[in-house]
Amino acid sequence: MKKIYLSLLCGLMLGTSCTKTADKGSAALTACNGPIAKDTTWKTLTLREKIGQTMQIIAKPLDQAAMGGGSLKGFMEKYPVGSIFIADWYIKENYKPKDPLTVLPEILKEYNDNSKYPLLVSEDFERGIGETYSKYTHLPVGMSLGAANDTALAYDSEQAIAMEAREMGFNWLLHPVSDLNMNPIQELVVERSVSDDVNKALPILKSQMHGLHSKGVISTIKHFPGDGVTMRNQHIVTTANSLSKEDWDNSFGKLFKGLIDGGAASIMVGHIQLPAYQTQKINGQLPPATLSKELMVDMLKNKFNYRGVIITDALNMGGCAGYYKNELEVSVQCFVAGADVVLWPDVAYMDTVEARILRGEIPMSRLDDAVERVWAMRERFGYNTKENQQIATPMTDADKAFVKKTGAAVADKAVTIVENSDNLLPIKAEDGKRIALIEVGEQMTVEKFAVTKRELESRGFSVDILDNPHFYSWGWRIDSLNSYDKILVCFENRYFHPLGTCLLKDKESFAVWTANMLDPKKRIAISYANPYALEIYEGIVPTKINAYSIDTFSQKSVVKILTGELQATAESPVRLNRDELK
Repeated sequence: MKKIYLSLLCGLMLGTSCTKTADKGSAALTACNGPIAKDTTWKTLTLREKIGQTMQIIAKPLDQAAMGGGSLKGFMEKYPVGSIFIADWYIKENYKPKDPLTVLPEILKEYNDNSKYPLLVSEDFERGIGETYSKYTHLPVGMSLGAANDTALAYDSEQAIAMEAREMGFNWLLHPVSDLNMNPIQELVVERSVSDDVNKALPILKSQMHGLHSKGVISTIKHFPGDGVTMRNQHIVTTANSLSKEDWDNSFGKLFKGLIDGGAASIMVGHIQLPAYQTQKINGQLPPATLSKELMVDMLKNKFNYRGVIITDALNMGGCAGYYKNELEVSVQCFVAGADVVLWPDVAYMDTVEARILRGEIPMSRLDDAVERVWAMRERFGYNTKENQQIATPMTDADKAFVKKTGAAVADKAVTIVENSDNLLPIKAEDGKRIALIEVGEQMTVEKFAVTKRELESRGFSVDILDNPHFYSWGWRIDSLNSYDKILVCFENRYFHPLGTCLLKDKESFAVWTANMLDPKKRIAISYANPYALEIYEGIVPTKINAYSIDTFSQKSVVKILTGELQATAESPVRLNRDELK
C-alpha cells in the first residue's frame, strides 16, 4: 500500500496522541495509539458482517465452497469473514500435484471477489516466506537480528519479508515474536526471540514492526503477556509468565508498553497466565490471557491505553483447552473476555455469537468495540475500501536484489563466535582438508547442509556429511572418524523438530554421544538453532559458534567465519554459561 496511509495516520485518528518514530524510514511512519477511525462505515455493517470482522479463519476453499452450496460466493454470503489464514498444508494436500504458488492467486482472487471489503490475508512467516514457499527467501530468524544488534538491518529484514508477502497477496503477518527467552530449556521461544534482555530487544522489535508497516503490511507483536519464562509449551498446555509484578513491569511490561507506544497495530495474546496480575479464575484455575478480561481489557486496553487490535493465538492449541466444554465455547469466551479477533475459530462461532447477541447474552458494545478497532486498523493501512485495491504487489528486480542483499547482511553480522580458546579458527585447507560434518537434529537430511558442503569444497576442503551418526553403529569403529582433520558438530534442533522438548532425545542424543567421543581439539561445535545447545552438549569443546538459523545466508556466513574471510563482530543476545545448564 502507499506509504501515504501511514504518514497521514495521525490526521485520520480523532482524539489520539502521536509521536514520530526514530527508526530508519520514520519519515513514512507515525506511531499512534489509535483507533478512533474517521471512516465510520463499520457502523453500517450487518450483525453477521460485524461478527465476521472478529474472525480469522483458516482458508479451506474446497470445504468452504461445499458449505456455500458449491461456491465460495455462497460461503462468503453466509459467513462474511474479515480475514483468512492461508495454511500451506491445506493447499499442498488438497491441490496436489499443483504448485501452491499457482493455486494461491486463484484462491485469493475468488475469496476477495466475493468479499464486500478487502480481505485481510495472514500467515506467520517469522523466518521469511522461503521456509514455506521455496520460490521465496528463507531469512535469518529473530535471534539473528538480536545478535546483529542493528535496527536498520532489522527494519530492512522486515521490509524484505513484507515485499515477498505482498507479492503473494498477504497483508497481515503474525509476527514479530516479542517474547524474551529467559529460560534456556523453554522449547517454544528459543531462537525465535530477539533476546532475553528487554533493552536489547525493544529497539530491534520496533524496527521490525516499522519495517512491515512501511510496506503496508500489518504487524502482530506476540505473545502477550510474554513467553519464555517457564519451560511449558502453550501448544500442549497452558503456560505462565511467573515473574513478580516488579520483574514483569521492568521486562515484558516495558517491552509491550514500548511497542504499543511505538505504534503496534495488533497484539497476539497467548495461552499464558500472568499470576502476579490475575485473581479471577475459571473452574478454579487462572485462565490464559486469551480468556482473561483482567489481562486483555483491564491491562492492555485500559492500563496500557492500547487502542489497536487484540488477536488470540490459535484456538486449536492445548493451552486454551479445558476451561470450557469445547473449542467452540472457548472461541466465544475469548471474544467475550476482550479479544477483538479470534484465530482459527469454527464458522459456528459466527452463528453462536449472533444468537447470543440477539438474546442479549453478549452486549452489542463488546462487538462494536472489537469491530471499531479492526476497522481503524483497516483504515490505517488502507484496507477499508476496495477502491484502487490490488491483491498482490509484484516485486521489481531491485526489490528481489534488496531481499538477497539484506539476508546476507543480517547473517554476516549475526553469526557469533562463542568461544575460540584454542585459536583453532580460522581453518585452512592446506593445514588439513578432510572435514566430517556431523548433523544433530530430528528432521535432518544431507541436503540440509548442502550449502555448507558446497561452500567449503569451493575453498579446497573435502566434506563428508554424517546424518545423526548412532553411537551403537559407530562405537566399534570410532577411531576411523579421528582420521578427519576437522569435525563440525552442527545442531539444528529447533522447536517442533520434534514437538515436546528443546533437549535432545533418541537419535540426536546418540549423535552427540558419537561426536563427544572424538578429539575435542578437532571439533568445532555450531548451533543453527538453539543458542544454548553448545553449552549443554559441547561444553568441553574449545571452539563454538552460534548461527541461530539454518538458512542459506547463515550457512554461507559461518563458512566465511570458519575460513577467516569474515571477522565475527556479534555478541550473544542471550546470556549463556548459565548455572542451570551445568
